[in-house]
Amino acid sequence: MYERFFNYSNELFCIADKDANFIDANDAFCNLLGVTKNELLSKKYLEFIHEDDIFKTQNEIKKLSSGLSVISFENRYVSANGEVFVLSWRGYPDLENGEVFAIARDVTAERASISTHKQLYDSITDNVIFAKTNKRGIITEVNDKFCEISGYERSELIGQTHKVINSGEHPTEFFKEIWQVITSGKVWTGAITNRRKNGERYIVQSIITPLYDLSGRIESYVAIRFDITDRIQSEIELENILKILNETGSMAKIGGWELDVNTGDLSWTDETFKILGVKKEGSKTPNLPQGINLFSEQHKPIIDAAIQRGIEFGEPYNLELEIVKPDGGLKWVVTTGKPIYKNGKIVSLSGTIQDIHEKKITEMMYNQERQKSIQNAKFAALGELSASIAHEINNPLGIISAYTELLKLQENMLDNDKLDTILKSCERISYIVKNLKRFSRSDDIPVKKVIDLKVVAEEAISLTKPRVNRGLIKLSSELLANSFVLGNDIEIEQVIINLVNNAIDAVQDEVDSWIKLSLMDFGESYKLEVEDSGEGIPDEIQIRMFEPFYTTKDINKGTGLGLSVIRGILDDHKATIEFDSSRGNSCFSITFPKYSESN
Repeated sequence: MYERFFNYSNELFCIADKDANFIDANDAFCNLLGVTKNELLSKKYLEFIHEDDIFKTQNEIKKLSSGLSVISFENRYVSANGEVFVLSWRGYPDLENGEVFAIARDVTAERASISTHKQLYDSITDNVIFAKTNKRGIITEVNDKFCEISGYERSELIGQTHKVINSGEHPTEFFKEIWQVITSGKVWTGAITNRRKNGERYIVQSIITPLYDLSGRIESYVAIRFDITDRIQSEIELENILKILNETGSMAKIGGWELDVNTGDLSWTDETFKILGVKKEGSKTPNLPQGINLFSEQHKPIIDAAIQRGIEFGEPYNLELEIVKPDGGLKWVVTTGKPIYKNGKIVSLSGTIQDIHEKKITEMMYNQERQKSIQNAKFAALGELSASIAHEINNPLGIISAYTELLKLQENMLDNDKLDTILKSCERISYIVKNLKRFSRSDDIPVKKVIDLKVVAEEAISLTKPRVNRGLIKLSSELLANSFVLGNDIEIEQVIINLVNNAIDAVQDEVDSWIKLSLMDFGESYKLEVEDSGEGIPDEIQIRMFEPFYTTKDINKGTGLGLSVIRGILDDHKATIEFDSSRGNSCFSITFPKYSESN
């Protein structure tokens, strides 16, 4: 029975003599070492012991030889395949027979676990702020870093609660919440402001976790802390700096941006969102195509090319461009960009964007007024020239007309039809000179009076006839008589001439080109239409064609002021102008309020 117990037991049994020879061993011991019983009994047991443990094993054997029992002795055995096992021994001597009875237990896994636990424990206690309390919150253990940051000696902390380092900055409810979490068996994490012994405050990121005994009940708490005082101070300082920058940027209407070259993601400051009129949606960030799409059609290629050259060649840029806000409104901005390098490679572009809309509009208005002043000066000079021309031409013209009349009185001298032709030509020259002189007249303060739109339109047509004829363009008109409005005839005539001249520029290269003027009664208003054989105006041009200095003509053919001046004149006359895009051809329509005594 005892022999079966010896052989079948999971415990490691063996018997050895005083010369370190195995006398017997059970199957469990042989299996552990990976040898048969015969192989085991043919060797001394010191051959299986780890070389570093032979000396201490021999000391234990001496104790057994002297008649003392050995309890809880540990050494390492090496199996046949080189695997190392830690065995815990109990040895009993039989002095009468000179034998030793030994029982061993394989504790390799336990010792590995303990070693790992110790390494982790040492790593934590050596490198973080560590404290341990009992279940009532009394400090039972602290490490050197805890003492160092708090300024207290270990003896001053053991036996105290954490109230000893309470800064007073957290309300009682804060600590009640922590206690409720950890006593319920959960882990609490968060930042706590504590106070050093000298009164200085410091901030720690804390992890407080409960530890359990074998019965599953909480027996203690461990707190692991990291000093984040400098980081928090830096964050506070950075936050203050950003706040100042944001306030300054808001006052100056300047925002910041950054483009990640690899991902194409954009980062915008709050002011940038505001300038661009884009709503900020949490942490969602726009990408490069979305950013470029905010610029006007005319300026998209410009900003796209600038960014690509910045990414590829590192070229900085500074551009005045126009954006289209989500509500459709236009805004002028100046945007800058420069490359950011890392390890010699461009990783991002960063820059600013500034709202210069008011400044740009003021500048454009100034230039417009300057151009108008130049134009007025030209008109004044033309008026003087016209008066001179009228004087110089009218005198010889009168002589030609008078002598022609005398020739008609003399019979059989010349063909009267030819003389009539000469007289008609003289009348035409006189009419042109009179119109030129009248159109070039400039009033310091435009005077409004009751005028007939039909008469004004006819006079405008007569002044544009030479260009129309040179371009072989068909010009027709259907003008309603007695179309009275309150206005300045010279300014309204200028409006019509500008529209006709624009139409001439648009259709002069067409094979079958024509221009038609129509004046119609629309109840309380008159509508004057200038229509031509052109194919219309694209939508992107329609949006901007009334802006100052916007033109699609060649640089020597247009200033971009014509339609802007027209709108200004018509606004002053309480009239409106619009482009009728419903037609197949180009058509500008002007609506004038009818004259009444109450105007």
